[in-house]
Amino acid sequence: MSSHPDTLAGQEAWYAYEGPEQDVVLSSRVRLARNLANFPFPPCEKEDDAQRVQSLVFDSFSRMEHPDRFQAVGVNELELRSQQLLVERGLLPECAADKRDLNAPDADILRSYAHPLGIVVRTDGYVSCLVNGQDHVHICSFASGLDLTSPRQRCREIDAALQRTLQFAASYDFGFLTTSLRDTGSGMKLSAHMLLSGLSLAQQLRSVVDDLKSKNYGVSCSFAGNMNQGSSLGAYYKISSEQAFNGCEEDQLAEFAAAIRSVAESERKFRSEFAENKPTVLRNIVYRMFAAVKYSRFISCSEAIDMISALHTGCSAGLIEGITYSELNALLYRVRNAHVDFLNRNGGFSYERDVVQDPNLIIARLRALIMQEALESAQICA
Repeated sequence: MSSHPDTLAGQEAWYAYEGPEQDVVLSSRVRLARNLANFPFPPCEKEDDAQRVQSLVFDSFSRMEHPDRFQAVGVNELELRSQQLLVERGLLPECAADKRDLNAPDADILRSYAHPLGIVVRTDGYVSCLVNGQDHVHICSFASGLDLTSPRQRCREIDAALQRTLQFAASYDFGFLTTSLRDTGSGMKLSAHMLLSGLSLAQQLRSVVDDLKSKNYGVSCSFAGNMNQGSSLGAYYKISSEQAFNGCEEDQLAEFAAAIRSVAESERKFRSEFAENKPTVLRNIVYRMFAAVKYSRFISCSEAIDMISALHTGCSAGLIEGITYSELNALLYRVRNAHVDFLNRNGGFSYERDVVQDPNLIIARLRALIMQEALESAQICA
């Protein structure tokens, strides 16, 4: 198996494709938690146990059909920039939103665990397996828009393949055994990233969040912000299931999808009402951000996320045309620091003389160029 994750950056990523309900739902994720039988669970395992677990999991992937489709590596073996690239793609766990510095190129944004992490990634980027995180194994799969069926199927295929060579800890009464009691049962957690700009503008977000929490769903900031203060950069939020023992997998999937669709309907309603009742205010927000993208020479990461949010809202209101939701969603990944840095190191770009002297200016300059290229065919509707 290859051990260099940077090869992933040269492919068309999963988030670049269209998906259902992408006007509100950016992406979906399914995660299965598993632990190896006869080993202490993280974080109680010793260093030797963690290394043994990683070796067993990596070996199991090497025995799968078409093992060349998987890349396995110890995360500590990667340089910081490669770690950041995988974090930004959602393949490695990111630290809490209120602890991230999106504008610091060298900030450590990887969540820390008791032992060094291992990671296995399928070469198309749709599937990953984290080793020695909260549990011995976290199998994850992603999809654009609101699509839980496809990632669930991919996770189940990997789970079944691993069980041919590994024995997972399970109980007849409790199902799969996990570090967190909330994960016990199916071991499945579901999440969706959503743009809730309409609810935020209408100041209706708090009631939606409270309703979700009453149904055992968690809500967190996608990029940066503080939920306690009711703020999230760009009004992007992640909604997640918080327990895996309430019914079978099919019931959990159906209930979560219904909850997300309900939030999406509310979001569309308040976007529409805001556009109807305050059209000039909305145009001011969208047009100013459109102009800022078009004419800025430097754009920070946090500025870029706010801009993309406004452009996305403008598209849904019919104020901007010539760019798709999937292109805007892909931009959310492409403007992150590690992605911009990777492009800079491999693209052979030339910059203005005063820009070349400052590495931070180079990243901000290239980010502006990336966004301007993405909006090359976009235009404001009359």
